[in-house]
Amino acid sequence: MEYEQIYQGNLVEVFKISDSFYFRRANLPIRNQCNGAFIVGNTGVAIVDATPGGIEMADEAIKLFHKPVTAIYLTHGHGDHTEGLVDWLDREVTVYCSRRLVEDLDPSYFKGKLSFVGIDGTVKLRLGEDVEVELFTNNDVAHSKWDTFVRIPSLGIVCTGDSVVEYQTAYFHSADIHSWINSLRRLANQKGNYILAGHGQSLFPYSYINEFADFLTVVERCAKDCFKRHWPNPSEVVDERFTKISWAGVKELVDRYFAEGNRDTKFLEEKAGPDDARREVRMNVWAMIRLYIR
Repeated sequence: MEYEQIYQGNLVEVFKISDSFYFRRANLPIRNQCNGAFIVGNTGVAIVDATPGGIEMADEAIKLFHKPVTAIYLTHGHGDHTEGLVDWLDREVTVYCSRRLVEDLDPSYFKGKLSFVGIDGTVKLRLGEDVEVELFTNNDVAHSKWDTFVRIPSLGIVCTGDSVVEYQTAYFHSADIHSWINSLRRLANQKGNYILAGHGQSLFPYSYINEFADFLTVVERCAKDCFKRHWPNPSEVVDERFTKISWAGVKELVDRYFAEGNRDTKFLEEKAGPDDARREVRMNVWAMIRLYIR
């Protein structure tokens, strides 16, 4: 998909996708900013995610669209998507996100003009009279328990937050990988043209949702293989192999597994690179272990 760069500054680039949708590509390594978007209606602008330092999006909206930011749509609760909320306290802006996230954020902490709307299921909104937006949530824990998707039906674009990202930026600390894969399969079965990932260089074709789910499936399979090597019979009573295991021990286990090499490890290294492929499997092995040492 071809699109025009209309702004560059502060390690940020803004690209025009349509008159109502603009992709904001940010810099994660240096500024800890996730990707975002401007959704432009006839009376105001909604932005996707409140990234650290993202208050500059208010100035960008005025400069680029001559309209104020009136709403923020949060895709989930990780810091690179929410820490910027504190910079919006003195502005009359409505924050839309998962009901679970409203409860965890404790809106009373954000004293000021911000207001919060928690959603479950699907909510249809309008920006002024001309732009329709759908927000919808997961019932299960996927990338996180707070995941919310932002769809612009007229364009067939879905903002996925970190539920779909570039392979090397997948993050599992709050995830249930099996539920995550299932939620992506359901999303892939819906109609769409493109997705905006929370981290990545460009819009992805909608078919990438299934490709990313395939990738997660291989990550899960490798993690299970590593787990079984450490504990061949999980039906046994938990022993000291888990109560005493360390992060360094998990790293050693996964490194040995990748050093031996197989079709799956080669696939992951090709997609994510050697370091990130190992990191992603480590995070999932550790998640499996936590189930047994709680």
